[in-house]
Amino acid sequence: MLAYIFWHRPQPQVDRRRYEDAIVRFQRDLSRQQPPGFIAARSFRIEPVPWLGGEPGYEDWCLLDGSWAMDPLNSFAVSLAMQQSHDGVAALMDQGAGGLYAHAGGEAVSAEESTVYWLTRPRGIQWQAALEPLRARCPQANVWRRQMVLGPAAEFAVETPGEIAIEAPPGWQARRVQRVRLTS
Repeated sequence: MLAYIFWHRPQPQVDRRRYEDAIVRFQRDLSRQQPPGFIAARSFRIEPVPWLGGEPGYEDWCLLDGSWAMDPLNSFAVSLAMQQSHDGVAALMDQGAGGLYAHAGGEAVSAEESTVYWLTRPRGIQWQAALEPLRARCPQANVWRRQMVLGPAAEFAVETPGEIAIEAPPGWQARRVQRVRLTS
């Protein structure tokens, strides 16, 4: 399973509620269209992150069966059936960046409030062995690993429900980002 993650924020003059309504409409329409390989979509309001200029914003997750599902997702997202909801949120957006992450263990977090720990490992170490103690201490953790350095975020995303704290492996850099799921 892969996650296409899109981070974005609205133009400064755009009302937050209006922007969030547009995001939810787009996610709802995309879920109804069900492009091939599409599993689910969800969006979160997030705390400031460096890849959004140190500003708060939003994080959209599209879960996919594999990389082959990227082309259908891209086509469906701007198709005639999706054009109105896509263009509606795109017109309000100021800045955005995307990334592709492979699932590396755990269960997908569906909590209304959750935390993501963005981790960067020291070079030259085996990441699987370093993350095993973390996963043993926090079985609720869901681990994702960046693919092909397609995005600006850290190499690993570790999702936990609520405010469950994790301890990064020794020598790893960690950025804790709380998020709230957007719902209709």
